[in-house]
Amino acid sequence: MNALGNIKQLIDRVLKIMSIVLCGAMVVVVAYQVFARFILSNPSAISEELANICFVWMGLSASALLYGEKGHMNINFIPEKLGPHKSQILVILSEVFTLVMATWVLTWGGYHISANAMGQVNAAMPWLPIGVIYSIVPVTGACVVFYAFYNILDAVNKLLHPETVQSKGA
Repeated sequence: MNALGNIKQLIDRVLKIMSIVLCGAMVVVVAYQVFARFILSNPSAISEELANICFVWMGLSASALLYGEKGHMNINFIPEKLGPHKSQILVILSEVFTLVMATWVLTWGGYHISANAMGQVNAAMPWLPIGVIYSIVPVTGACVVFYAFYNILDAVNKLLHPETVQSKGA
């Protein structure tokens, strides 16, 4: 699990940096857009499109990071009532569903939609294929797949070795 933990930390770091850079880029691009529109009276279509792309990329990368950090909304009323053993089984089931959906919809579907759109160009930026813009979907999907796999292994470890969970918490 240590090697997977190192990979998880690397993915976390990459997604954090990516989210921060995209947020900063979005602020700069939107500030330029406002300046160009109101001061120069010459709005830029490229900056408007770039701000939209940064927003979507930041949202997807940050949501993958949030999932990896288990910071997503989680209603744990039922798992708390089931007890530690059954709650770990529920965690495993939940993570398996997430793994299947992230593999199928985000990673596989995202790859195909991105590959199919490589021949299309962006109207505001003709040098940028639409498929490149869509490529964030399978990338973040792969991150969610990794996180779900990591969480499943963690839950199985807690299920098989409950004494280590209690000793860590004490």
